Amino acid sequence: MNMTLWPVHAFVDGLAAAGVRQVVASPGSRNTPLLLACAEHPQIELLSHLDERSAAFFALGLAKGGGRPVAIVCTSGTAAANYYPAIVEAFMSRVPLVAITADRPPQLREVGANQAIRQMGMFADHVKWFYELPIPDGTAACARHAQAMAIRGAAFAAASPAGPVHLNYPFPEPLIPPRRAEVHELLTIDPATIHVGGSRMHASDTFHRLHEALAQAERPLVVLGPERDAHLVEAVFSLADRTGLPILADIISPGTGSSQAVCHYDAILQAAPEMIAPPDFVLRFGAEPTSKALASWLAKSHARVFVCDDTPLYRDALGVANDVVVGGVECGVTHLDAALTTSARAYTAAWRRADDAARRFIERFCAVNWFEGTAVRATVESLHRGERLFLGNSRPIRDADALARPRSGVAIDGNRGASGIDGLTSTAFGEALGSGAPTVLCIGDVSFYHDTNGLLAAKRFGVPLVIVLIHNDGGGIFQHLSQASRPDALHHFTTPHGIMFQPVIEAFGGRYVEVEGAEMLRQAVRDGIARGELTVIQVTFANEASTQVYKRLFADLRRELEREMAR
Repeated sequence: MNMTLWPVHAFVDGLAAAGVRQVVASPGSRNTPLLLACAEHPQIELLSHLDERSAAFFALGLAKGGGRPVAIVCTSGTAAANYYPAIVEAFMSRVPLVAITADRPPQLREVGANQAIRQMGMFADHVKWFYELPIPDGTAACARHAQAMAIRGAAFAAASPAGPVHLNYPFPEPLIPPRRAEVHELLTIDPATIHVGGSRMHASDTFHRLHEALAQAERPLVVLGPERDAHLVEAVFSLADRTGLPILADIISPGTGSSQAVCHYDAILQAAPEMIAPPDFVLRFGAEPTSKALASWLAKSHARVFVCDDTPLYRDALGVANDVVVGGVECGVTHLDAALTTSARAYTAAWRRADDAARRFIERFCAVNWFEGTAVRATVESLHRGERLFLGNSRPIRDADALARPRSGVAIDGNRGASGIDGLTSTAFGEALGSGAPTVLCIGDVSFYHDTNGLLAAKRFGVPLVIVLIHNDGGGIFQHLSQASRPDALHHFTTPHGIMFQPVIEAFGGRYVEVEGAEMLRQAVRDGIARGELTVIQVTFANEASTQVYKRLFADLRRELEREMAR
């Protein structure tokens, strides 16, 4: 028996939670963990079919006749290849199949091991989605992830247009997992309930359940991560205004905002996360929030979490979703309403007091301290309605999220899909040209270095862009991360480069300006927008000095919040 394989039971729990009731399996060795877990699951009917090709077509017929996703399970090697004809048919006929292929672990691939073929992506464009699960390691985190991927796979197969998905699951020997009864106490992870619907979801049981949960919540919260759908964002803001729910909205959320928005939640949670009681109900939209402090706080809250997304590729990196609403989100939110409990209204008031205290303190602090956060805040303050701001990754977006207050009518964006530092300048040029709006890019010096070639767009396409260059000579973000605990090797992360950017900027026909102080920066941004050409405004800081300013900022903010919340 291999105790590290117990997460396979959580995986099968996920299949069942997503509506799979029948699994068609063909006998083999490497898929032993899956077969035994399916055989022991109370909601799964395991049907054993000798030949993989026939088994897959049999499952295709089951899915057609039953109107729900059916899973097929096989061993590694050419057994998986025999699924291909039925998968093609399922794809063309829009039938929900979940193909689960067992596999050798990576260390047995490409070394001549038996039955170790190239299974990853082997069904190519004839599946809607492919994912390889990690090798089970016996941890709760691994089990939670396996469960979530099973749910996602079945939801993807069922979502319109229906079709097949492929999950590749590698297993190490020995292949016998513990019995379900032996690890029953470990299976305490409640699977997320997946709700796949359409434009009329507001009238469905899903939003009725959401309404009931919201009406009973004592500490409800809306969390809006980066989201590009402006209509959905406005619907979420409207929901917060309508109900009085506090909303923690990422700095990258296009829209007019909400009177219930808590602008400085990141600073509050960095300074004093225990000052605000954790929520018992969270309604989440958009991508994963920029704020690590928020993610950590939510992970410890044990709240009931509804994640709403328009596709089965819902975002839940923490693995805490209890209910996942897929499809019809904007329509459902528009019709969602609930009267808050007395406790919930008090919770909203607590957030408002903390946010007001944080706003007053940050205004005072930034008025007398010139550091990266002040520069980013001043950049945001300098923009007018109808203009755009593009935030670079690392420090700029974090500072904006913690210290700035979004301006009404100013669109704020950034590359938060993969959160890389490459291509940011070029993306900002593209947005400026595509939108036709005056655009400002706020970026760090390492990110700027990575895309100096992108400056060519100013002349080649005639695109005006104002760039606020936060220059601390390389990788200042690492002074605030765990790498700072190794001062002997920190220079490998902060990568001081000593580059003088002025000649480069001027070589591309740009105007270079150096400023110091918030007022000079705000004026330089306005002048740059008025000029209508490439303008780079550099503000320079020393890495080590800035680190101390940030430490003092959050320590002093903590004391301010303690005084305010004790009243």
